Amino acid sequence: MSVSSNVERPAPVGESPWDSQPDEHDYRVGEISGHLPERLRGVLYRIGPGRLEVGGHPLGHIFDGDGMVSRFAIDADGVHFRNRYVRTASYRRSQDNPVPTRGFGTQRLGGPLANVLRFPENMSNTNVLIHRGALYTLWEGGPPHRLDLTTLHTEGPERFGGALKRLGAFSAHPKRDPRTGEVFNFGLDFFPRPMIRCYRLTRGGRFDTVGTIPIPKLGFVHDFALTAKHLVFVLGPLVVANPIPVALGLRPFGEALSYRPQLGTTIVLLPRDGGPPTRLQTDPLFHFHVTNAYEADQGEQTIVELVAHQPDGGWSGWNRHLREYRGDAGPAFGGTLTRLVINGRTGRVSHETLDDVGCEFPQLDPSRATRAHRFTYLATASEPGGNPNSITTIDHHTGATDRYVADGDDTVCEPLFAPDPDADDEGRGWLLSVEHQPAQRRSRLIVLAADRPGAGPVAAANLEHHIPMTFHGAYLPAGTTL
Repeated sequence: MSVSSNVERPAPVGESPWDSQPDEHDYRVGEISGHLPERLRGVLYRIGPGRLEVGGHPLGHIFDGDGMVSRFAIDADGVHFRNRYVRTASYRRSQDNPVPTRGFGTQRLGGPLANVLRFPENMSNTNVLIHRGALYTLWEGGPPHRLDLTTLHTEGPERFGGALKRLGAFSAHPKRDPRTGEVFNFGLDFFPRPMIRCYRLTRGGRFDTVGTIPIPKLGFVHDFALTAKHLVFVLGPLVVANPIPVALGLRPFGEALSYRPQLGTTIVLLPRDGGPPTRLQTDPLFHFHVTNAYEADQGEQTIVELVAHQPDGGWSGWNRHLREYRGDAGPAFGGTLTRLVINGRTGRVSHETLDDVGCEFPQLDPSRATRAHRFTYLATASEPGGNPNSITTIDHHTGATDRYVADGDDTVCEPLFAPDPDADDEGRGWLLSVEHQPAQRRSRLIVLAADRPGAGPVAAANLEHHIPMTFHGAYLPAGTTL
């Protein structure tokens, strides 16, 4: 096993899923429980904040840790693990001067003068995109970083030939059309006015601007949906309401936001192939993540599936839990899977709750993206207000649910679908997640049958250490080029 340490070491390590991982590892996993399926061959990438303190100073928000990528390569010999920090400009500076940088909820040391007119640093810690033989690490306030798919060596920021200008915002939730291979994404901009800039990456590598969407107020737009015809934005009333103290360095960026339900929610449909956007109004919605979207009823309806939350206490209450991340999860995994039915002819938008289990991080079989899907996969909390300790499959055809519940205080992360290469049916494959085991101070990769996770892991690769909680990831089947 190869280990290198580039980050200061807290002690003890691994009791909490939010403990930093100071070391970079490179080894073949020696302890595998159960049997890895013979047809499960590929690479799982996970990303999240690898360290949540710098120079002994705790960071002020869950969003502000340096990005760390974990790579699980599954082959006939088992599982090979490698993790590397993304060498952002902020990370490189911290090696010589280990002090916190300004983030979403973290202030630089030195008071207002050290923070005035400073934008949050790009931590490149939120999601990954695999495209044309490269791995991109994503953070929605700036450009992605390009990494080698195998070594995880950071090659540097990527602006796609200069197409990403100024801030270069490229959101952490790009969407791929499995039929065309195109990748769509967006970035927020505030010059010359608040707007959403929408982009397309073609299979051949061309970077196009699809269009822009002016918005009356700059807000928190984390995710969007893609159909065969449109980019769909569900713009909830979480908006920038108090920017002056932030600009003056008095308060962190997260405190400029406010949830204003009286503004309602604006839904915007932007044609993929050009044309003006269509706007519709509906009741206020508070959400972070979208599962999927598609057209129905001969194109008159647009269906969007997302996880909706009850914003009790407003944004300040929510943000408090994100700052105090070492406590319980609070409302973070209390969302409900929700379907929006948007009638483009009448302008009516209906809301339907699909399941009442507290959840987040919705996923599907990616081959069904932009089309109606049968199965949704979720990270769920067995107890209201609890940590994510279970993984749930929902069958929308039968209404059945099946759930894996981890032991004791173990926690899980977002489940990603890995298809069975010999099956054509939707949902035939496995769910991959990383489970944190505080009693052992380590983590493990778990493999669940996608249609019956409640049967428990068919295999688990037990690491020699822990991985801090990850946000998102991607799975690349062996022999596949994206």
